Amino acid sequence: MRLFKYTVLALVIGFSSCNNDDEIPAMMTTAIQFENTLNGKDLVLNSSTYALPSGEAFTPKKFKYYISNVALINSKTGIEYLEPDSYHLINSETNIGIDLGMIPSSNYDQIRFSIGVDAEANAKTDQTGDLDPNSDMAWNWNSGYKFVLLEGEFVHAKTQERTGLVLHIGRNQNYKTITQPISGIQAGKPAIITLTSKVDELFMSPNALKVSELPSTTIMGGELADRIGENYAEGFVSIK
Repeated sequence: MRLFKYTVLALVIGFSSCNNDDEIPAMMTTAIQFENTLNGKDLVLNSSTYALPSGEAFTPKKFKYYISNVALINSKTGIEYLEPDSYHLINSETNIGIDLGMIPSSNYDQIRFSIGVDAEANAKTDQTGDLDPNSDMAWNWNSGYKFVLLEGEFVHAKTQERTGLVLHIGRNQNYKTITQPISGIQAGKPAIITLTSKVDELFMSPNALKVSELPSTTIMGGELADRIGENYAEGFVSIK
């Protein structure tokens, strides 16, 4: 996270030092930063308590997810930048951003990305970097990766007891691709794109889930996992 902060700072300094020449540089520096939230508040692990959409008090312990195959698009010209080897594990504790580095200059007005890992990469776990199986995101009983991981404790609405909640969502059917409009990016100038990841959306639309009424609060597959996958395809990660 410290390294990413330095990258963002460098982008800001670079922006302020740009001259007013009419010539547009062929390349531009670009970064993406993520803000994780729950119930409209910044997500803090292990110490803060939040209200889930169904009302239960919830203390998050772990929250990680994969963002992959990032693309920036200029819908007016058809120019598209595809990040190579694009797999990023977003982790509130260690990494909240993606440094795209120098990319071809354009007035990009759309961003496309996927939540999870595509089928080709998901078929093997002998990989490095953010796909290293030691990242806690590889299944230890099956091949492939967990796409979204949320763990914590909530106060059960009926028993008032603290109860563990474990969501490990993966499998190819839950690999979701999202395209969203962006604004303010000018060709040749450093750009920072901010995305907000809302934990609430895992439980909301189109499938409203009340955690105290779930048949199991450990979800690692099956229909419930697929319903959560449908939810995070809708409003989980969005432009701030």
